[in-house]
Amino acid sequence: MEHLFVRIPRLRLLLVNVHESPEGHGVGYGMMLIRMRRALGLGRILHARVFFVPSRHALNTAITSLQSDDPVIVSADSWTARALHVLWWIAAPFRIGNPLLWARHSIARAVVDSFYDAVKRSTRLPGTLRKAALRQRPLYRRLKKTIELYSERCEARWKHLYDTVRVRRTAREEQDDRASAHLRLPADREEQTAREAAALGIDPSAPIVTVHVRESGYRSVSGLRQRNWDEVRNARIETFFPAFRALAERGYTVVRLGDATMTPVQMPGVVDLATSPARTQWLEIWCTMRSDFLIGCDSGPSWLAVLLGIPVLTVNAVHFRDLSRPMDRIICKRARDLASGATLSVSDMLTQEFLSVGFKGERYEYIDNTRADIRRAVIEMIEVVHGREQRSSWQNRFTRRLREVDRQGLADRSALEGVAIMGRARGTLSQSFAKKYFRRQASGIEQG
Repeated sequence: MEHLFVRIPRLRLLLVNVHESPEGHGVGYGMMLIRMRRALGLGRILHARVFFVPSRHALNTAITSLQSDDPVIVSADSWTARALHVLWWIAAPFRIGNPLLWARHSIARAVVDSFYDAVKRSTRLPGTLRKAALRQRPLYRRLKKTIELYSERCEARWKHLYDTVRVRRTAREEQDDRASAHLRLPADREEQTAREAAALGIDPSAPIVTVHVRESGYRSVSGLRQRNWDEVRNARIETFFPAFRALAERGYTVVRLGDATMTPVQMPGVVDLATSPARTQWLEIWCTMRSDFLIGCDSGPSWLAVLLGIPVLTVNAVHFRDLSRPMDRIICKRARDLASGATLSVSDMLTQEFLSVGFKGERYEYIDNTRADIRRAVIEMIEVVHGREQRSSWQNRFTRRLREVDRQGLADRSALEGVAIMGRARGTLSQSFAKKYFRRQASGIEQG
């Protein structure tokens, strides 16, 4: 991640570009939020003000306009922000400590982005000319190599700063680093967004659960490449309906997040913000911020909840990495061996045999979570967030096995994009899901 750490008398500043990669491309929503969380955690430990550098690639400008006191976020509308933006560009040749590489990178970007990308998008040039121009000649390969070197240098410098600070942390600072920043909307936005929520029937005094069920339309509309891997992360909104009814019966308002390409939902107690013309970035943040918990898939809005300190129940998970907080729970997609027809247990999926192939290969197909399993997990999540869950032996066995996977380094071999967790596993499987699926036994109960 491109960054600039400035130390002057009585003031420390951390400037970060969370919106784009060093190659100049935009990053996904989830990655942007992960970067924000790490930058805010680092700013807290360094006692530095954090400035999120504006970018034309920004997928969400509201989230980087939130306010915080620890660390202080520099307001994008302030004169300080304007001055820091100028500093960011002036200091560009020195941000990675290698002005020559920066100059070569700038030239390479100008050629690759301006020429090659323009040719690739052109509808006027004949196909034969476009193919000839885009052929990866030695010059093109050298330009791409320069861009890659610059990117590697950026990531190395960020990792060095991040790891150095983390090593020097005290026990209290380590705990603070895991905690979420206390973010809030600007006062004027808070008042306006509260009125917009009330107009949609969202009562701030009633408990809220936000939901994001991933579909593929967003990537297509945004011009992002739709990969086969993205399809694996999708789920069907109708399988969540029994869970929505259970929440509504218990007095919750369910707020569905997403985008206008999603399948509309009309149910009592459910506000489909995703397909509503009243949807705004601020309103999504406001609702998530007030949620008892978020029901998510393997997608960006789950990381919004993590950033805001809201517990997450991940449904139809295709990895187990999002379990760094004690109140986070998951129920995962299960795998069926196409050769034998056998359905793997969760413990079977945490073995080298499965992790070396995963859902990206052709050996296994995935099985979505059932309506009953989703409903049960949601009801159990209510108990979790109110401190009434007593962890079962099945959950503890899963957590121990997950830590073994992490220690054995099997996560690095995974075809599940990081099946193990990022840091120590503090969350776990939902209770009934763990009991039902952790072991594969005819009786459903592990013997011995």
